[in-house]
Amino acid sequence: MPKDTFSVVEVNPKHGFARLRLEGAEGLLHAPLYPEEESSQPPLQLKEGDRVTGQRRGQSVTGVEWVSRVEPPWELVERMGELLAKLEKWELRIPATAFDLAEHHWRQSRADPLHLELLSQLPTFFDWELSHPYEDASLLERLEAAMQPYLPGFQVQPLKGRSAFLLQPGGVEVAAGEGTREAPGTTFAPLLMKVDSLLEGAGAPVRWVPTEEDWILAPPGLADLLVLHGVLGPRPA
Repeated sequence: MPKDTFSVVEVNPKHGFARLRLEGAEGLLHAPLYPEEESSQPPLQLKEGDRVTGQRRGQSVTGVEWVSRVEPPWELVERMGELLAKLEKWELRIPATAFDLAEHHWRQSRADPLHLELLSQLPTFFDWELSHPYEDASLLERLEAAMQPYLPGFQVQPLKGRSAFLLQPGGVEVAAGEGTREAPGTTFAPLLMKVDSLLEGAGAPVRWVPTEEDWILAPPGLADLLVLHGVLGPRPA
């Protein structure tokens, strides 16, 4: 079936759709915000000014594919170039160009190469691909292993019958937070705050830095850099 060509005139990220105008015609049609939902195209969000092809089905457009994409703001490309240079000073090398990073960041990519590379090079507390944190039997073991270079002999165990953790050496008890299955981070936040205080006391160069749904183990200066460039969201006070 032949496809028509459309221009993107509006995007609504909150509700996950875009409005398209058939070139040479009046009226607006709805389409998915991410073309890959209807095709095998890259997981990039539509932006105003893009041109795409697709098939009209009533008031919607399906089978959306790119014709051309507007470029991300040049200021963002420059900022990503600066970020790549700064990350190399932290011995983090990202195999992507500043333009690619800017486009993925600007279009809220679901496969942002910068995030994927950071997750592969910086330890995280949760392993969402393994299981939900509440069923992750190796969660505390991974925490212990990650701490050995900075806190030799560090151990953490859940206390039976109590919502708390026991840290060794020292026999320090830490009460768990009141988390939920939808927000498990609250459960472990007090634990990682205590671990961070131990890292600080030991003069370690890293901390558990909170992200939107997790923590990464990184030097605070690196975390500040990632926040400054919009890679990580604002850090909790």
